[in-house]
Amino acid sequence: MSRFRYGPSRISSASLVGALTIVACAGTAIWWGVLLSAPKPAIAPAVEPALNQPDPAAALALFGTVGRVNASAPDARLGAIRVVGVIVHPKLGAALLSVNGAPPKAYAVGENVSPGLNLREVNADGAVFDRFGERIEVAAPRRTSVELLNRNAPQP
Repeated sequence: MSRFRYGPSRISSASLVGALTIVACAGTAIWWGVLLSAPKPAIAPAVEPALNQPDPAAALALFGTVGRVNASAPDARLGAIRVVGVIVHPKLGAALLSVNGAPPKAYAVGENVSPGLNLREVNADGAVFDRFGERIEVAAPRRTSVELLNRNAPQP
C-alpha cells in the first residue's frame, strides 16, 4: 500500500496571507507594466495648421532692431540719458535707461544714475528723476500693441 495519504490538507493562515500578498504584488506590477507600456495619446493634432508668414517689420518693431535703441527724446537737463522702458511696480519699480548711448540697463527706484541724478519714481507714462532737488519727468517711449503678438495665431 501507499505511504502517502491524500486528503484534506491544512493550510496555515500565515501561508495564505503570504500567498495572497505575492499575488497582489504580482498583479500590481503587471497593471503598472500595462499602463506604462501603453501608447501615449497625441498632445497636439498631427496636422499643423497653415500659418501666414510672419511680418519681419512687425517683429523688428516688437523686439527692436540691431544697433538702435527705441528711447524717448533726450532731455537737455539729463544729458545723454534716455528712458528706454519702464517696469512699473508699487514698491519695486525700475527704469531701463541708456546712458551715453550704451546698451540699456535697469535702475531701481531710489538708485543713483549718475552723480547728482537719482531715479525718484516710475509710472506707466515714464520716469521721474531728481537732480539736485529739481524734479525732471521724462516720458517713456510708446509701447508696442500686444495685438502684434496674436495677429497670425491660429484660431481654435
